[in-house]
Amino acid sequence: MYYYFVYMDGQDKPQKEEKKHRARHGEKAYVWAIKATVISLVLGLVIAFGAEVLLSDTAIAVAISLIVVLIILGVLFDMMGLAVASSDPVPLRSMASRQVRGAKHALTLVNNAHKVSSVFNDIVGDSIGVITGVCGAALAAELASDLTGFARIAVAVAVSAVIAALTIGSKAAMKGVAIRHGTHITLMLGKFMSLFRSERRR
Repeated sequence: MYYYFVYMDGQDKPQKEEKKHRARHGEKAYVWAIKATVISLVLGLVIAFGAEVLLSDTAIAVAISLIVVLIILGVLFDMMGLAVASSDPVPLRSMASRQVRGAKHALTLVNNAHKVSSVFNDIVGDSIGVITGVCGAALAAELASDLTGFARIAVAVAVSAVIAALTIGSKAAMKGVAIRHGTHITLMLGKFMSLFRSERRR
């Protein structure tokens, strides 16, 4: 009987450890979600206010150029977030062991893929979306400044539709690239990070 209880106690230990690990992981996930929400709120408020101030008397050409740049940035961050999440860590570990520049940083990104994706896709991506919307509204207001009634509404709807179509279409096209070449893109990010932060040598 004694050996039976010792055996059962030994069987329960891995389960208890697994439950503790899941509980800690869940707590960290909730903490990160709260942090991401607060960061997004503050960043969105600051960016939206700044965009409103800067675009109050902006020329049409400047507004269009800014919208194009913002769409490109949004697509790039969306692609990078998906690339990190879909990367294969095995070749990165191999490259890190061979001291390939940027591989260790890339592996760090992959090991924290949920946070990286949240930052790139949610915090930065949504903030860029807010700015793009503000720029689109400013552009629509400028284009329709001499119009009234239905024509004014039609211009506003057309501007919003074009921006949405360009954003969605570009992101859809780059998602395939991010999934197919996720590891390579993540390594490029690691090399870029190595320009500002040296990698530790083991």
